[in-house]
Amino acid sequence: MGRALLPERRVELKPGEYDHIQEELEKRRWNFVLASLPDEIDEVLVKEFYANAWEPDHSQPHSRVSKVRGKLVHYDRRSLNRILNTLMFQPCPLGAFMSSYPDHDLTASTLCLPRYGYQLGTSGTPVRILRKHLNSLATMWSLFTFTNICPNSHTSDINLERSYMVYGIMTGIDMDVGAYISQEMALIADNDTCKLGFPALVTALCKASGVPGVADITLKLQPPLNKKFFDRNCTNRGEFSAMNAPHPVPPPRRNVRAARPPVASSVPSPDLFTRYMQQSLARQDDIRDWCTTMRQGQLSLQDSMYNLSLGIPDFPPDSLMTGDQFAVQIPWPEGRPESRWGSAFPGAPEPELDEQEDMMAGDGHEEEEDPDPRWTQQSYHS
Repeated sequence: MGRALLPERRVELKPGEYDHIQEELEKRRWNFVLASLPDEIDEVLVKEFYANAWEPDHSQPHSRVSKVRGKLVHYDRRSLNRILNTLMFQPCPLGAFMSSYPDHDLTASTLCLPRYGYQLGTSGTPVRILRKHLNSLATMWSLFTFTNICPNSHTSDINLERSYMVYGIMTGIDMDVGAYISQEMALIADNDTCKLGFPALVTALCKASGVPGVADITLKLQPPLNKKFFDRNCTNRGEFSAMNAPHPVPPPRRNVRAARPPVASSVPSPDLFTRYMQQSLARQDDIRDWCTTMRQGQLSLQDSMYNLSLGIPDFPPDSLMTGDQFAVQIPWPEGRPESRWGSAFPGAPEPELDEQEDMMAGDGHEEEEDPDPRWTQQSYHS
């Protein structure tokens, strides 16, 4: 096999350096082995492992096994969690999150810089996030997954599934890391072109399974993920500039003169208010005249249809009402509406001035500011 290897990285941080990264590694028990793999890789042994890896029963992931130098090396989730000293979850909380249609806006707001998000595909669905749009913490965790969980040499962006994984790590969603690594190993074994990932872990697996001759160390791990690496490759300059930007200085205060005392609003005179209400009622009178005219047209149309039905042979009797029957069945209110403010049509009695003043002054128990009389609903009676 002429395929290249993609070695893992160790996480080497001192106390006080990126404590949030160290705390998350300890909480997930990744600090024992996954982030501190032995710096020894047997290239020939790793290639033999992937060349002989098979899955007897694809419906049973626990049956994944390889044969290296006459020894069976199991790489199922249970075997991997055992050697990594990590916890198993059934079902995997992160897997349940991925299959629950996560909120892409929420995921992007957690992983990306402000005003950035997913790149959309031709169908308008989220596809990837560019690395330059990730915030610093998301960049650090994505690089860790690129070498130690889901190996990939293409690191300029993260696809949809990897964005869910990084989001789960950053938000504390539990993850069965042994199951994910087992699945990745099976995919690498089935693919003839991708690089061979997990070489240090495969070497440790073979050594734990009693494979003879695990001493030909030909490769080393990639440079570790330490403070120098994070500062140089993972700190987003735009985010750093925003965090360290000086706070805006408020403009100097001006000597503002004391505001003038509020002037009480003038109350319209009763005559002016009455005139306004009469103009409003005049419009209502016009509307009523228009409705009365339409009512007369309805009665005339009803009579015409009734007379027309009399000349139609075999027309069902009493299927149409006459105009008089229609008026009795659907009565029309008689008389014009009256209001305490008077009316615009001639002959209507004008309200007395005392009544207008009472309406303007109120009874003394109302709020300081009365509602606008233009929006007060008028009550009518026949």
